[in-house]
Amino acid sequence: MNNYVILKGKKDRLVIHLNSEVDFLTLRDSLVEKVREARNFIGNVQLAIEFSNRILSELEENVLIDLIKLNSDINITYVFSESGPEKKDKIKFFKAVTEEGPTKFFKGTLRSGSKLEYDGNIVILGDVNPGALVRARGNVIVLGYLNGTIYAGLDEDSDAFIGANFMNPIQMVIGAVTAKPMQKEILDTNKIDRKGGFKIAYIRNNEIFIEDFSTRSFCE
Repeated sequence: MNNYVILKGKKDRLVIHLNSEVDFLTLRDSLVEKVREARNFIGNVQLAIEFSNRILSELEENVLIDLIKLNSDINITYVFSESGPEKKDKIKFFKAVTEEGPTKFFKGTLRSGSKLEYDGNIVILGDVNPGALVRARGNVIVLGYLNGTIYAGLDEDSDAFIGANFMNPIQMVIGAVTAKPMQKEILDTNKIDRKGGFKIAYIRNNEIFIEDFSTRSFCE
C-alpha cells in the first residue's frame, strides 16, 4: 500500500496530506482508495477538510472534493488548501462540477466503438480513444487523453465547456459550434499532444477557443 495520501484527524478538520511529487492521476487514485478504506471509520459527519503539502490547481482541488463526496459520507463544510499564484485568478469554469448540476463519473478507458452519454456533466477518469464518442448536456472533463469525438452543451448550450489533460479530439462540438479540426491524422503519433497541461475549450465570439491553463494563453 502506498502512502501518497495520508488522512489525519484534527480537532476541527480532516487533514489530507498529499504527496508533492507523484502525478495527479496517481494521487487521485490513491485518495479514492484511502477514503474508501476510512469510510466506515469516519462515518456520516460534517467536517472541514484541509489539503496539505501540495499546491493544487482549482480544477484539481474540485476533482478531489467531488471524489471525496462520492466515496465517503462526509458532508464537507469548508476546505483549507495550499494556495498558489493561480488561485488569485479564478475562472468560472472551475466551480466544483457537481455544483453545476447532475454529474456522471466514469473511471476507465473509452475504446473505439464505445459511447458515453449523460443528461448532465461528465467527468472521465481515464482516456477517450479515437473512435469513442462522448455526449453530455452539460460540461465534460477528461482527466487523461481526449482523442475521440466529444459533444458538450447539447441543446445548444453555449456556456458549456470541455476540459482535458491532453486535448486531441478528432471532433469537438460545444453547443451549436464545431471546432476546427485539431488533427488531420489522429493515428500519426507525431501529431498527438503528449506534453499534457490542462486545457479548456469553450465558445468565444461564436468560435471554440482553447485555453492552455498552464500558460494562460488563448489559441484557436
